[in-house]
Parts: sequence; structure tokens; C-alpha cells
Amino acid sequence: MHYFVDVILPLPLPKPFTYQITEAEHAYIKPGIRLVVPFGKKKKYAALAVETHTRIPAYEAKWIDYIIDEHPMVTSSQLKHWRWISEYYMCPMGLVLRAAVPSMLLLESETELVHLQAPTSNLSISNNARLLWDKLASVEKIPLAQVSDYTTAQNPFKVVQELLDHKLIATREEVYGRYAPKEEVRLSMAQEYQKEDKLITLLGSLEKFEAQRQTLLQMAQQKQPISRPVFYKLPGVSKSSVQTLLQKGVFEATSHKVDRLPIKTDAESPLSPLTQAQQHVLEQIQNANKNLSVHLLHGVTASGKTEVYMHLIQDVLRSGKQVLFLVPEIALTAQLIQRLHQHFGRQMAVYHSRYSQSERVEVWRALLEKKPSVQLIVGARSAVLLPFSDLGLIVVDESHEYAYKQFEAAPRYHARDAAVVLGQIHKATVVLGSATPSVESYHNATQGKYHLNTLTQRFEGFQLPTIELIDLKSTQKKRQMQGVFSAPLIEAIKETLKKGDQVILFQNRRGYAPFVSCMACGHVPQCASCDVSLTYHSHSQQLKCHYCDYAIPVHGHCTACGTPQPRPMGLGTQQVEEEIVKLFPKARVARMDTDTTRGKNGHQLLIDRFQNRELDILVGTQMLTKGLDFGGVSLVGVVQADGLLHFPNFRAHERAFQMLLQVAGRAGRAGQHGSVLVQTYDVHHPVLTQLINNDYQDMFDSQIQQRGQFKYPPFQRLIRLEFKHKSFAVLQEAANWFASALRANFPEVLGPQSPPVGRIRNQYVMHILLKLPADKSTTAPKAQIMRVVNRFEQIASYRSVRIHIDVDPI
Repeated sequence: MHYFVDVILPLPLPKPFTYQITEAEHAYIKPGIRLVVPFGKKKKYAALAVETHTRIPAYEAKWIDYIIDEHPMVTSSQLKHWRWISEYYMCPMGLVLRAAVPSMLLLESETELVHLQAPTSNLSISNNARLLWDKLASVEKIPLAQVSDYTTAQNPFKVVQELLDHKLIATREEVYGRYAPKEEVRLSMAQEYQKEDKLITLLGSLEKFEAQRQTLLQMAQQKQPISRPVFYKLPGVSKSSVQTLLQKGVFEATSHKVDRLPIKTDAESPLSPLTQAQQHVLEQIQNANKNLSVHLLHGVTASGKTEVYMHLIQDVLRSGKQVLFLVPEIALTAQLIQRLHQHFGRQMAVYHSRYSQSERVEVWRALLEKKPSVQLIVGARSAVLLPFSDLGLIVVDESHEYAYKQFEAAPRYHARDAAVVLGQIHKATVVLGSATPSVESYHNATQGKYHLNTLTQRFEGFQLPTIELIDLKSTQKKRQMQGVFSAPLIEAIKETLKKGDQVILFQNRRGYAPFVSCMACGHVPQCASCDVSLTYHSHSQQLKCHYCDYAIPVHGHCTACGTPQPRPMGLGTQQVEEEIVKLFPKARVARMDTDTTRGKNGHQLLIDRFQNRELDILVGTQMLTKGLDFGGVSLVGVVQADGLLHFPNFRAHERAFQMLLQVAGRAGRAGQHGSVLVQTYDVHHPVLTQLINNDYQDMFDSQIQQRGQFKYPPFQRLIRLEFKHKSFAVLQEAANWFASALRANFPEVLGPQSPPVGRIRNQYVMHILLKLPADKSTTAPKAQIMRVVNRFEQIASYRSVRIHIDVDPI
């Protein structure tokens, strides 16, 4: 009898491949075990076994090379979840595998190995592993395909995995993409001046330098090295004196690695008691029908949703089950992570793409081994793909956020929806929390698909901020504007600063101005590779493309007609920052957008400075809307709301309401009354009326009526097909052919048409939008789409046209 195994390769292949195995291997191999298999003429890959069987394939099956694992690296429930993602989002299973599994576990013949460090004397490794490491230490790199030349082991891939597990070697991808550890500078007294007589002599020599003397006295009281930022905050310490004493050799500065989430050794902090409203919601979730396990927690900003989450987490952890806590962006949720760590640090791990491959592999293996240290996983969207075995609770915080949707590469999944399915697989409770739920989620709750739980009051009875509109047309007519700021907003900022409170100014466009224009001929500089105008950045004096990073220096004259001084048009965060500094020169101002937070810890540094009251005014983009909690903020100013209201997308009003209400919710969170001033040219816009009334229900009702009328989600499902090619003529012909083929089978086909930016990185783009009834299965329609794709790919003149399929685009 012949035995076979079906495997998933980390490649965009439409179905699993079948390989031949022995009877003994058939008895040994389980789904989720990695195998080394040949593919093509020379390549080898670490593939994932999904099924063993005796069915003879239609082609001559090759033999597998090696078995890497003794135990499965992927769980059966995980494979089931991946299969759903693959089918629902119309993506090959191999790409789901590649997105989910750390690349250190996806060895392939092109991978290059390099050495990191020598084995310690107390580290026990096999002779074959030591031979391979010795060879790596003497050469720059070894391709994985050549490993068998340097070891006598029957299974060289196991030797490689042994060295990887001990962190003695690394793959090339990990070396180049390694996440550098967090470091802090610590100050200490130089050894020479730790002697009492030397210190007294030095103090005597500094009698005329009182600042240096006081700084030295503070250091003398420290028993061990102290963090530089902490030392700067001590009374009498002068930053300039610290620098002088460092130059003189009196102080020493040393760099120390710091854990981002240090191992918790002290006792877990007890949870705060819940209010009556929070306790009611908690009991609703705990006592709900387990057959309907998804809960939408709709709570106004600062209503204490996080406290409810933490009590739920505590109960599930005590039962021995696992918890997944999803956040939209790790970098912007450090406050939340620190709160969770304070209460659950011994059982908590963080997982996201900024961690190194080895760190991600550690979390992966710990989950497989069901270690107590990973009972609670906090992560961004990719954490939903981890190997959970006994999930009891999934929390999706800020579930309305679009960061949960994968845009750029397949699988283009939505982590919120994938989390709901994952909860069904594990029979776990799923909580979707938001002050501004998506229309689809709220519709599911009103239709009985989800439980609806509400928190209508802020924590401890704190008032919601007062929201007022400022009519820019009126203030401009009355000449009550200074730059981009109206007189009422300037006066409100002045009063807020006088009270010692903080201000947030929101403008959802970075740069100084969206474009510059010649006043004589109207010429607007364009990107050379994209169909978009270049954004003016005043600090760097550059015009930049925000799609491909193309940049040119700012010219003092129009490049088309030579007229001097083209004029910046529109408004960006740089311009807001520049003008607010002119109006309030004594205020401490900073800007938070993509340009100022590119560094590894850029977000956290700004958040910490604002949290510690080192800043008075923070100017920023939508980053400011993502669940940040600043107790000192009593005023939020929206500099110009109109750009959000008039965007060409059927979700524009929903997004505008969500973004404005979320940023408004940053005000008045610590008890003091908060104010929000929104500058706009359209004070009668329905979204702004709903905003000032804090009326989510009215926004939902109006949106659900329009969606039903014009056949958009949640009443229809959308599938967007994106076509790309360097030739517009070829692209247009190909897209028209595809649209005609779809129309033969589907009644609702829109396009093809170019998106607002029709060319990116010298590739023209066209979209086709397909609408399908939401109350019917999409299995057959998706199969029909794939048949059209297969026919399309057989046409020689269209083979160079790239197709991307996006199910449920946002």
C-alpha cells in the first residue's frame, strides 16, 4: 500500500501538494508537523502537514526529505481557523501560513544562516550542531540548501533548528530585521569620587558653581546608577550641570538594556471595584446564553470599559483558560498594556510584528506548551493567528478601528471578524468594545446576532465634554481669525493654559500643506511615480509624496512659469504647530503624526512627555483618537473638520463621526469638565449635529437607511478586485474583459474605474466592485470569481496584470 501526506507550502498555491511517505512516517506524522519537501528542481521548503492518507494523486508524488518536528507546531483548531480565513478572504492557504508563522519556523532553501554567538560552556548541544556552528563561525554565511555539506546528520534541518532554538545562529531575514532592545542611559558617580575625601575636595572646588554643586549632592545620595530622565526630575538637578560633570569625568553614563515589559516579581495588583453600571454589564456578559457568545460593549468614552475587560479576564484566567486581548496598534496602547501588566503580568505576553523573530517564536512555543506565562496574549491583528488551544475569552478593544483590517498583502483579513470566528471555534466569549461601534457590528447587535451591552455614563459620574461648533465662514467675515485659528478657539486655549490644563489640537493631515500652487499659472507639483500632488513639509523644505516617499526640494519659483513664491494651499499639522507656537510662544508644544514618530519609540516618548505634563499643547492626526487617556486635558480643538466630512466613500460619515467623537473623548477624563471646539465651514452638516448631541443612535439610523437604499453593507457584501499594470491601455483592456466576464454571472458589478489616486509607484490602478446579497452564502459566487480569475490568467496578453482580491473592503 502507498502512503501520502498533503502539505501546505508557504507559497501562493491554490491547493495543498501531495508527497509520498513510508508506512512508519504515515503512523508518525500528525497535522501541524513540519516536513522538509522538495519543490521544483532544486528548492526545498519547510511545509506543514495537514493530512495523511492512501489516496493516489493524479501526478507522480515526490518523497518527503525530512520530518522536522516531534510534536505539531500548529494546532488543529488553528488549522481550522486558517482554512476559514483562506476560504472567506479568497487567499491561498500558503499565504495564510506565511502571514501567521514566524519566518524562523519557515525554513526554505534560499534562507541564509549566520552565526550570532558562541555556545556557553554549560550549554549542551549535539556534536553535529557544534560542527555546523564552528563552520558558520569561520565563514560569513551558509545557504540552507548547503547545510548537508557541513554535517553528517541524517536530518540537517533538525540541527539548524537546534542552533536557532539556542539563539546561536539566525536567519538572514532576522539579522536584517531584528528588533533592537530598548535601552536607557543610567548615571552614576565615577569610581574615583565615590571616596569621601575626594568628594569633599570636589564639593569645595564647586563653591562658585551652585548648580553643579546641587547636582553633585543629589548624585551622592544615590546608592546605585539612576535613569537619566528620572535623575533630571530630582530637585536641584540641572541638565547642563549633568553634561558638564560628565565631561569632567565626575559622572559616568552607561547604557542598559531594559525589558519593554519586565518580568513581574511583585504581587499582582488587585482590581478596582466596579461601579453599579459596570457590574451590571459584567453580569450580563457572564450570565449570557453561551450559544450566542459575541457581545458588543457600547460604552461612551471614559465609561470604564477597560475595567469590565479586566474583571472578565481575571475570571477566565482563574478558570485556567487562555485570553486574547486585541488592540488596534501596539505603539499607541502602551498605557493599556501597562495597566494589564500591573494586574496580570505573570500570565501575560505581548505579540506583534515589531518583535524579533526569536521573540515571536518564544511566544509561539510557549503557547503550544501551554505555559502559565502566556495565559493572556495582548497583540495587534496578527495575534489572532497564534496557536491557541483553550481560549476562554477574546477582547477586541476599539473594535471600530480600521487598523484591524490588513490592507497591503494577502490575506487581507479583518482581525475583528476573524476573532469572532476564532471564538466560535473555541466556544469562547468574544467582547467587541467601542464608544463608536461600526455600523455592521451595531446592526448585528440590533438583529440579535450579538448581545448588546451599554455603558451610557462616564466613570464615577464624570460629565461628557461639551462640544461646540465654530462657524469659520462667520468668523472670517468678522475678521476674527488669526491664521487658521478663530478668536473663540484662541481664547479657550488661553484660558485652559492659564488653569494649568493641557490642550489637544486635531488636524487629520500631516505635513505643512497638502500642496503648493502657483498663483500665476496654477501649476501644482506632482509626484513623478504617483498621480498625486506633493505635500509641502516646511521643516525639511521638501515636497513629499505620501505614497512612495518621492521628495524634491522646495523651489523659490514656479518650475512651470518661473513666477516667484508658489503658495501653500490647505492645512497640515506642521502649519498648525507653527502657528500655535507663534500665538503662544511660552507654551510647550509638540506634534504627533507619522513624521514625528518614525523612530522605534517615537510614539511612546511623546505620549510619556504629555502624560508627565512636560507638554502643554499636543498637535496631531488620527493617532490622537486611539484610546489615549490623559488626565490633564480639558480642551480639544478640531482645527478643520470639513476634510473628514466630504470624502468619496460610503463610510465617510461613519468615519467622520467616529474620529471626531473619539478625539472629543480625550477631554475631561479625570473629573474636570472638558470642552471641545470644532471649527468648520458647514455647521449644519448632519454628522456635526449628531456629534454635538453625542447621538450615536441618530448617526446609525441615518447610515443604516442610506446603506439599505443604495445596497451597501450590512445589506450587501462587497468584493473589490484591484488590477495593476505599468501600461494604462493594457490595464484598461484587461479590467474591461474581467468586468464583462463577471457581468455574465452577477447582476451587481460596478466599474472598472480608477480610484482617487489612479497611479502608485508607476503602476496604474483600476477597481471593480462586486455586490453580493448578505443573506445568502458566498461560497458559490466566490468559486465563480475564481473560475473567471483562472480564465483571465490563461490569456497571454494579461499575464503581467496583477490582481488583488479584497473581501469586505473598508
